[in-house]
Amino acid sequence: MNWYTDLYLGRAAREKKDKLIQKIESGKTPVNTYLVTLAPGEFNQLEIIPAWNLKFARDQAALPLIIGLGCGRVETYELVRRITEDVYRETNSADVKAYFAQRI
Repeated sequence: MNWYTDLYLGRAAREKKDKLIQKIESGKTPVNTYLVTLAPGEFNQLEIIPAWNLKFARDQAALPLIIGLGCGRVETYELVRRITEDVYRETNSADVKAYFAQRI
């Protein structure tokens, strides 16, 4: 899996980051855990993927860059807001994909 080096973490996810990543990498699906990735296609910026959905991914190595990890929907939505605000603050634009393309 392709993890962003400065991974955005929710409050609860921060406390158990290493354990969550280890479970996800090993194919287990932590309950109530969500990944924030760059969305495929040209029209969307970000995508929220429940960790349990990874069971059905044919090629996990082909997943887009994972830039955030949250526990629970509310925490994950907060991450998306934080990511968007950070990108806007840095670039005066909400083009999240372009921002992360430059950073990797």
